[in-house]
Amino acid sequence: MDILELLKNRYSVRDFAPEQVPEELLSKILEAGRIAPTAKNQQPQRVYVLQSEEALEKIRAVTPSAYNAPTVLMICADMDVAWHRTNDGWCAAPIDTSIITCHMMLEAQSLGIGSCWVCAFNAQKVKDVFDLPENIYPYSLLPIGYPSKECEPNPRHFERFPIENSVKFI
Repeated sequence: MDILELLKNRYSVRDFAPEQVPEELLSKILEAGRIAPTAKNQQPQRVYVLQSEEALEKIRAVTPSAYNAPTVLMICADMDVAWHRTNDGWCAAPIDTSIITCHMMLEAQSLGIGSCWVCAFNAQKVKDVFDLPENIYPYSLLPIGYPSKECEPNPRHFERFPIENSVKFI
């Protein structure tokens, strides 16, 4: 599939079938995150694969946005490893984890696996519930799985402003 077609066809899945993602496909999705570019190639990503009933119950307790997916990827950054700009200390971890999440989301789509990028959660509660070390910060969740038969894109998904609203030639 042409990448532009893949991008146009991808939508946020918020209703998943209970069927688990096969291990070989999950490995490809995780590999897509592993090879994603990061600032100065520091590779601060730490991806937690939530599949056990205990882990899924924990994440569902802190956000309704796990959407009963059979697998939730919790994308974190090791803040001790993340690159910080020398002149002002700005940290690239939010961008690094966004790129990683995007890579995994698009690989999932290419494999026929649905996903939904989620930032609607309390990061401190997630850290507490999963007893994450102080240096590990959760930036996003990526529930993944097969869309249920009833799942459809949100009606607003295909609404886009004209390109002139976001692109300026100077």
